[in-house]
Amino acid sequence: MKQLWEKVSLKGQVMLFTSLIVLLPLLLLSVFVAHNQAKNTKEYLAEKVQISASHIAYHALIQDALLNGKSNQELVDYVELVREENNFLYIVVMDNQKIRFTHPDREKIGQTFVGSDAEEVFNGEKYTSEDIGTLGPSMRAFHPVWDQEGNQIGAVAVGIATKSIKEAVYENQIILMIITAISLIIGLIGAWLLANRLKRTLNGMEPKEIGLAIQERNSMLEAVNDGILAINNTGEILLANDTARQFLRRTGYHGQFENTPIDLIWPELKLQEAITAKSPVKHELIKKGDVETIVTRVPMYVNNQCVGALATFNERSQLHDIMRDLIGAEVYAHSLRSETHEFMNKLHIIQAMVETESYNELKDYIEDISERYHMKTASAVSQVGQLVEDVSIAHYLSKRIGWMEQMGVNVHIQSGIPWPSMNTDFIDAWVTVIGNTFDNAWEAMRHKEHKNLTLTLKQVGGVLRYVIEDNGIGFSASEQKSLASSKKGDHGYGIANIKRKLQVLNGTLDILSEKDKGTIITIHIPYTERRERVD
Repeated sequence: MKQLWEKVSLKGQVMLFTSLIVLLPLLLLSVFVAHNQAKNTKEYLAEKVQISASHIAYHALIQDALLNGKSNQELVDYVELVREENNFLYIVVMDNQKIRFTHPDREKIGQTFVGSDAEEVFNGEKYTSEDIGTLGPSMRAFHPVWDQEGNQIGAVAVGIATKSIKEAVYENQIILMIITAISLIIGLIGAWLLANRLKRTLNGMEPKEIGLAIQERNSMLEAVNDGILAINNTGEILLANDTARQFLRRTGYHGQFENTPIDLIWPELKLQEAITAKSPVKHELIKKGDVETIVTRVPMYVNNQCVGALATFNERSQLHDIMRDLIGAEVYAHSLRSETHEFMNKLHIIQAMVETESYNELKDYIEDISERYHMKTASAVSQVGQLVEDVSIAHYLSKRIGWMEQMGVNVHIQSGIPWPSMNTDFIDAWVTVIGNTFDNAWEAMRHKEHKNLTLTLKQVGGVLRYVIEDNGIGFSASEQKSLASSKKGDHGYGIANIKRKLQVLNGTLDILSEKDKGTIITIHIPYTERRERVD
């Protein structure tokens, strides 16, 4: 039964419930009214025959006939006229011995009145009763007839057929049934209109579909890395995804979010301006405390009416990290294209020398290539491939070292067990680490006459070790502390980005620096443990 009910559409459920709400009270009311109508109709007819019997009992023709002891044609005609006008079954005038003076059937005039309920009328009582007479079941009213001295000289019985009473009740109930049916039809039409309106309001979706859509929306909002905040026209928060909540709590807000004015949480955001401006503002730099964010604000419209505003934001440091990763990927792709192009050029030259049989020139050219290769392998760049098995990291690191050497930096590499191939989490982390530490080292050494950089890549006990040492300007103890904690400036962003990546991989960061002597940055990441957990 439950499964069958669940298959009924929302429109069908609304119509069914609304119809029941209309139908049940109508049925109860109809039963109550029908009962009262039957009762009232019966009482009305009883009162009608009683009044008619009273009027006839006091008529002079009746009294004269009873005093004379015989019926006459004038009496019979008068009584028959009253009976037909009021649609009575019969009107019987009788003397104290129950001898009929009138009757619809002329042959029964002069015969005794039939019925066990006529005794009380000869005791001077006026009443109504139901009994079966010669003309069938009837309701009849009895009224005594007195002479001028007050002596009872007879009685009058006015009867109405029980069938006529039922027909009158039935006619009234038919009218009631018609009214009930019309009311029910109006109720069904109203239910249908209500169900259609509700369906349109819900965009034609069923309750299960609405619930699923809400769950899907929430899942999508939580899957987005950007912070999302939405407000209504009054500036109260309607929605804040998990990223936005974590950011706002991390920057000092620990209260409730829903229905809280946005100006109490983040006044610098000025999200209500998007409602009044009714135009989007993209990629705007807005601070929350000491943290800089890149914010896009757009108004929200429903049926061409602005109902609120939406803001998506990201920390500037995260975007800086993404840009650095993209630059690294671009450098890697460019290096592959350059090497491919260079390799194809050499093949074309060799092919041309073979086709022209210039074997002496070919020998000299190959020896020249070999000599250049040996010179290249003597540089620090050539050692990277032996120290890092992962192709992506090796190429990226090679380009960074090559660029340093082109800028006049003497790069020295110390090695141990080579780094293994890695998954994307580690590649992403090491690109961030290498890019930020090389940039910081160059900034520290760029104005030095003699620039020295020592790089250590090792794997010890399942832990990847990365040490970069420069002879740059270095930092004092206070500057070093500020560098490790600040969010301001490029160096601060670089260290913050590295820390965030290391936190995910359970890595550590140590900085040792001395003013005007140089800086040593040491990073350890447990690779074996992480790899087993991911697998």
